[in-house]
Amino acid sequence: MEFRQLKTFVTIAKLGSFVQAANALGYAQSTITNHIQMLENEMGVRLFERLGHRVMLTNQGKSLLPYAEQVFKLTSEAVKIVGDPAVPQGNLIIGSNESLGTYRLPILLQAYRQAYPKVEMILKFVNCDAICDDIRKNKIDVGMVINNKIWENDLVVEDISSEQMLFLAEPGHPLAQKDKVRPCDLAETCVILTEPGCSYRLTMEKLFKDFRLAPQSILEAGSIETIKQLIMSGLGISMLPRFTVEKELAEGRIQAIRWDGPVPGYIVQLLYHKDKWLSPTLQAFLQVVRRRWRSSEVWY
Repeated sequence: MEFRQLKTFVTIAKLGSFVQAANALGYAQSTITNHIQMLENEMGVRLFERLGHRVMLTNQGKSLLPYAEQVFKLTSEAVKIVGDPAVPQGNLIIGSNESLGTYRLPILLQAYRQAYPKVEMILKFVNCDAICDDIRKNKIDVGMVINNKIWENDLVVEDISSEQMLFLAEPGHPLAQKDKVRPCDLAETCVILTEPGCSYRLTMEKLFKDFRLAPQSILEAGSIETIKQLIMSGLGISMLPRFTVEKELAEGRIQAIRWDGPVPGYIVQLLYHKDKWLSPTLQAFLQVVRRRWRSSEVWY
C-alpha cells in the first residue's frame, strides 16, 4: 500500500469521479484506475461501485476512508514540518519540579504560546533526579529545576537565577517570636517536609544530619499548597522558596522566621542533553526563558 494510492482513493471518494480525480491530481485516467486496482488487489476487496457515470464507495471503502484520510492528513503535516524547519511547531516536553511549574512556568508558557501557537507543550512534574534521568532517556526535551547547583557531564546546565529560601512559620508560632532561630531549635517543633526525593526535603535532612538533631515531629506533604496550609494552621515550620509564599507573606498569614543557620543557595537551572538537537522549537523556548525570566514585571 503506497501513499499515492491512498491519496488517489481519498480524492475519488471526495469527487465521486475517476475523471475528476485524474484532473485534480494531474494523472492520466489509466494511472488513477491502476492505483485503485492495485489497492483493491492488495486488500482483497472492492472499494468502489461504478454505477453509470457515478462512482460510489462500497461498505469496505467506507470503512477504509477515515483511516486513509488520517494517513493523508498526518503525512501532509509531516511534509509541512520538514519542509519549513525554521518555524517552531510540533511537541515540546518540559520537565519541572512542582514549585516552578506552579508559580513560575505558567506565565512563561503563556508568552511562548502567544509567540508560537503551533507548538503543543506538555508539562510534567518530576523531582530533580528524575528530570535528569528523563533527559538522558529523551522522555523530556528540556528541564527546569530549582536546586543546589547541578553538575552533570552529559547535560548542559544553565543558571537562570538565584532564589531566596526562607524558613517559614505561622505568625503566632513560638519560633516566629524568637529573635534568632538556630538549628537546635528545630528539636522543639514539628517540621513539615516535602515528599521523598524532593530537593527541599534532602536539604532539610542534611541539616538534621549535620547538626545531629531530630525535630520534635515530622509532617510530610505532597504539594507546596498543602505545606502552606499546614504552616498557616500553626502545625509546624517549613523551608520554601520565597516566590512560593509572596502572597501569604504580604498578607501576614505566613512569617519568615529569623533563621540563624545555614541557608541553601538554590538556583533555577535550565537543563538539556549536550547531544540534543536544538530544534527551532527548543531554541525558541530557551530564548523565551532567558529573555523574560529576569524581567521583574513578568511575575506580576
